Amino acid sequence: MARFDRVAVRYDRFCETPLGAFVESVEHRLLGELLELRPDDRVIDLGCGTGTFTLWMADIGCQVVGVDESEAMLSKARAKSVGRQSISWILGDLSHLLWPTNTFDAALMQVTLEFVDDPASSLKEAWRVLKPGGRLVLGLIHGSGPWAHHYRLRAQSDPTSVYRGAHFWTLPELTELMGESPARVAAGLYVGPGEFRTADEAWLLETRYRRMRPLADAGFLAVRYDKDASPMKERESIT
Repeated sequence: MARFDRVAVRYDRFCETPLGAFVESVEHRLLGELLELRPDDRVIDLGCGTGTFTLWMADIGCQVVGVDESEAMLSKARAKSVGRQSISWILGDLSHLLWPTNTFDAALMQVTLEFVDDPASSLKEAWRVLKPGGRLVLGLIHGSGPWAHHYRLRAQSDPTSVYRGAHFWTLPELTELMGESPARVAAGLYVGPGEFRTADEAWLLETRYRRMRPLADAGFLAVRYDKDASPMKERESIT
């Protein structure tokens, strides 16, 4: 059974809360800033879950493929997208993608790298299926931020938590894994779960903290790598 099969039925409930809606809105802003999506872009959403971000990209006008290892999560995603011709849902292994090299304009891994069994292989595959000039964007629960701390505590207190065994990446760890620094980084979610009162207050705090606090304090990172537009060569630097 895939890690997320047993939580699929309740997975979206957090985003229906005021705190969850705030978190999602911050993440959308940061990811949108780095993805720079254009209508008719071909995009692959790797670890798409219940399809929240897949649908968001389709609403922009992109042709999107959502890939996940959990059939239960994909079932929820399919139910949200009945009649949508611009989305395909595929059950698959992120370390062995089905598509040819140079297929997609953009690839998104939104809170996915934390949970994959083989991060290096999954990143290599994401890179492989990108066209020259494409962009790979990772959304990460930042390892040194307040949200990673929150999820680590949850995993310690609940042995059934999906966060048990998750790896929360820092930027130096990701740079080591990729073999180079990202082209762009956008940081946010400086507001931790214990600070949230209302969305308006949270946005005021978020704006203030982004000006005052170092990147190490961010709860979420959006990280972008650009694939060289010159003739494609296999990326060897990912360990």
